[in-house]
Amino acid sequence: MRRWMTAALLLAATLAVPTAAQAADTTTQKPPVGIATTKSGRGYWVAAADGGVFSFGDARFHGSMGGKTLNAPVVAIAATATGLGYWLTAADGGVFAFGDAAAKGSMGGKVLNAPVVGIAGTPSRQGYWLVASDGGIFAFGDAKFYGSMGGKTLNAPIRGIAATPTGLGYWLVASDGGVFAYGDAKFYGSMGGKTLNAPVAGISATPSGKGYWLVAGDGGIFAYGDARFYGSMGGQRLAKPVIGLTAVRNDGYLMIAADGGVFAFGAAGYFGRVVYSGSDGNTLPADATVTAAMLKEALGIPTTAAVTDGLPSLNAAMRRGNINSPARIAAFLSTLKAESGIQYNRLEVGCTAKSKSYYPYCGRGYIQLTLKGNYAAAGKYFQRDFVNNREETRSATYSAEIARWFWTVTHDLNTPADRLDMGRVTRAVNGTKAPAATLKARCTDFKNVLTYYRNHGGYTVDLNAVVCS
Repeated sequence: MRRWMTAALLLAATLAVPTAAQAADTTTQKPPVGIATTKSGRGYWVAAADGGVFSFGDARFHGSMGGKTLNAPVVAIAATATGLGYWLTAADGGVFAFGDAAAKGSMGGKVLNAPVVGIAGTPSRQGYWLVASDGGIFAFGDAKFYGSMGGKTLNAPIRGIAATPTGLGYWLVASDGGVFAYGDAKFYGSMGGKTLNAPVAGISATPSGKGYWLVAGDGGIFAYGDARFYGSMGGQRLAKPVIGLTAVRNDGYLMIAADGGVFAFGAAGYFGRVVYSGSDGNTLPADATVTAAMLKEALGIPTTAAVTDGLPSLNAAMRRGNINSPARIAAFLSTLKAESGIQYNRLEVGCTAKSKSYYPYCGRGYIQLTLKGNYAAAGKYFQRDFVNNREETRSATYSAEIARWFWTVTHDLNTPADRLDMGRVTRAVNGTKAPAATLKARCTDFKNVLTYYRNHGGYTVDLNAVVCS
């Protein structure tokens, strides 16, 4: 594994940018969701959540879903092996084929256990796989099923899929950097079980099928097998997190950020970008922080030492967990308010050997970590003995990180937050039988934080679209 960047590599990436006459920017009203490159590596497509497709360099436009009614937002794009077409997939499993990409079926209109997050095509252009965030695989056309993580316990949600060049296997990657190999896909290493500065956002395979790259939200690159390291954005200041990666032949790669920024490394060329500056659900500036004043105005949280002293670590953990949009922050903070009053050192009130069967594994910290099994699971992730050192879980060092771990690793609560589905967030935290009063109170706080961002940042939020139950 290699994750480093020299000045020379960064300079090389900068020099790869073509002249202004070659590059062209365009504006989109919906956030970009993925990037795919042409066979020559001299162009690429960018897909947006509304199904819009934007072509750069020698990438030809073959059609899109832009301006058409979708049942769910588009989440990924995959190019055909010829580079003369592409597929889009939506969160509900809908598939849209353009150019020489063949339409071979979809999960649209069917019940899914988890949203679809990625797509990969076969070399023949006559098939493809969809992957859901729970690791479920759906195979269509000549794409064969080689296995999945569906129905199995994941430490973190799946974020992407990459196929082998033979079309006889595939890799899945989770947000904690875990890699799962199926068919003729070989395992070359992963970041699973290791500390990340930001969640992994995508995976792309080398042309030989003997290696792959992972990209994290901070732009960090992890190279395995015969995948060479050409540079990264790790350690650099980004306006918005990186959301995807695509390999360029065997000698470079492109990454795309949530604002449409494109970063080219190795032999990859820059040919333009989409500029996203929308409002609803968009990410906030990278240096935006939760403040005591914001908590007091939006949620009525009193300004105490237990609140203010925890804010530096809370903001850092939120950045690492990509809890970075009005909707995500609103869902996260309204949950922490109910659990701990947004106090990092909170200890469950009234938890004694006589009153609680799970004593001494009482609720602690921002998210009120409870039960011995959860202490052990968190300890395994952070490589700490929380079972025997329980007070560490409500320290400034670990309280916010454990809340982030719960939010993005053991669960994928950013996704329902993006859909303004606070009811689903609450049920994930408090159980499927959460009382109506709990759902209502949590949803009210959710709306209050959204209103705060509307009043202070001009973010347009349709409160009528919020799902509370």
